[in-house]
Amino acid sequence: MTLKPGDDVQRAVDRHPMGTTFVFESGLYRLQTIRPKDADTFIGIRGAILSGARALTNFTREGRAWVASNQNQQGQLNGYCDPGHPRCMHAEDLFIDDKPLRHVSDREAVGPGTWFFDYAQHKIYMGDDPAGHKVETSVARSAFGGMAAGVTIRGLTIEKYAVPAQFGAIGDQYPGPGWVVAENEVRWNHGNGINLKDGGQAVKNFVHHNGQKGIGGGGAELLIQGNEISFNNWAGFDLAWEAGGAKFAQTRGLIVRDNSIHDNTGEGLWCDVDCIDSVYEGNTVFNNSAGGMAYEISYGAVIRNNIVRDNGARDASWLWGAQIVVQNSRGVEIYGNTVEVAPDRGNGIGIIQQNRGSGVQGPHISANNYVHHNTIIHRRSPQGVNGAVADYDEKGLFSQNNRFDYNTYHVTDPNAAHWRWGSYQNWEGMHRLGQELHGTVDTKLPPVK
Repeated sequence: MTLKPGDDVQRAVDRHPMGTTFVFESGLYRLQTIRPKDADTFIGIRGAILSGARALTNFTREGRAWVASNQNQQGQLNGYCDPGHPRCMHAEDLFIDDKPLRHVSDREAVGPGTWFFDYAQHKIYMGDDPAGHKVETSVARSAFGGMAAGVTIRGLTIEKYAVPAQFGAIGDQYPGPGWVVAENEVRWNHGNGINLKDGGQAVKNFVHHNGQKGIGGGGAELLIQGNEISFNNWAGFDLAWEAGGAKFAQTRGLIVRDNSIHDNTGEGLWCDVDCIDSVYEGNTVFNNSAGGMAYEISYGAVIRNNIVRDNGARDASWLWGAQIVVQNSRGVEIYGNTVEVAPDRGNGIGIIQQNRGSGVQGPHISANNYVHHNTIIHRRSPQGVNGAVADYDEKGLFSQNNRFDYNTYHVTDPNAAHWRWGSYQNWEGMHRLGQELHGTVDTKLPPVK
């Protein structure tokens, strides 16, 4: 079935049996919300764009602002915002020439680069003159959703959907099992770009500039492979809540492989809450503001052969903002990674233990974690540390078979305290504690790439 701009895509889906292939001709498809049938396939010819936004062309002037009236859209609220983005929980956005504006908290705060939605009066206020510009507001909640199984979505651009935080422009809140999302560009959506459930795959997508995060999901046997995930969380969600590149929860057998995850506001890659038997391998993760890779209150993972560099905030204390961090998780093996701490921010590889209760496989404690055969670079001493810390049951942490060994460190000052085992330690201190007995440290910093 071939579709062209102006067609009602859902009507076409409803009229065809499950397992139909729908081909989108090049062009702009506005305000389409599609609920597939089992085994449906959706393929975009180059230039096929599904947009959740409506164009705004009729404005009046009220004081310093330009106003669009009769705006009745208002979606589900979700999320926690950072102080600079007080309305991130609202799913609606305003775009000028494909640039999202910052949603401010009241009409009086509207100025250049900002806007305000007065939901009670059904008015949008913007601080920029719309003359000569493309102005759009997001209206439709998601491009694809529903519980159909075995859906394939390939070669489309999905943009500007008013999807709430934690839900996906592709997938919405409850996607069906076995979705294959491949070779799409997913951008400028308010919440997640892509949300997957059991058996879902995200392969070779470009997922960028989404309001909360790029890719998320949960369930068994997810595959996230070969994607570029970048510049997400422009809407200003709180980093400690959920924001950044990719975050998953309650997974079993998650594989995250060969992705480039960079320049997200938040964590680059994060599995949180009862993830079991995960693999992070072959990824390049850099310039993410909260940290590189995190494995939190979960069980059993292999983190290997990744390049993780220049992540973390300038004020990262303790072992927060690490390139790789294991937090209240058990049975994680970390090896073969190249980890680089920037001269002015972040930490190296860390294990953290706090009071985080229990999960599906017992207490959420940091135990039986083995960090070995990694290359760890500190561009300027004393910036950045590696090791283990606790603010709950510290004695237990150091009797739970957590080990650092066979790692190679390149630093500017080999006498600096680049390690913590509770308290700060230098190289000799780690040896006295039985850690890094076969590791090495030197001042042979490799060239900056």
